Amino acid sequence: MRTTRIPARATWPLRQLVLRPGRPVEDCDFPHDTDASTIHLGAWSEDALVGIASVYAEACAQLPAAKPFRLRGMAVHPDRQGQGVGALLVHEALEAVRAEGGDLLWCNARTSASGFYSGLGFAVEGEAFELPGIGPHHLMHRRP
Repeated sequence: MRTTRIPARATWPLRQLVLRPGRPVEDCDFPHDTDASTIHLGAWSEDALVGIASVYAEACAQLPAAKPFRLRGMAVHPDRQGQGVGALLVHEALEAVRAEGGDLLWCNARTSASGFYSGLGFAVEGEAFELPGIGPHHLMHRRP
């Protein structure tokens, strides 16, 4: 398994499959995807892209930080879930944040994935909330 930086558009197929099933692929074009500061990571098994994560230079109103970053659009192919792909991507995201001098990595985690993030050192902030059309989430964060 290896990770590389990938272009924003390369994230769309896995975003659609895992995060936006049944919705148009254009729904996978997230705000700030093409900002110069945004980092898109891909996890590869041989020639197959099996996991993705995006890191944005973005503040979170509930979590003060000097240089915060947001983890968003993380997805692992269903055939590869539970095999360490997600953990690898989170570790790479944390490394990218450290390299940029960041002091916070936060995300809106689906409640079904909260245990995964907790196991990687993320803490829940506040109560669960609903993202319309997507489902229940927790605000989670970790200092790199």
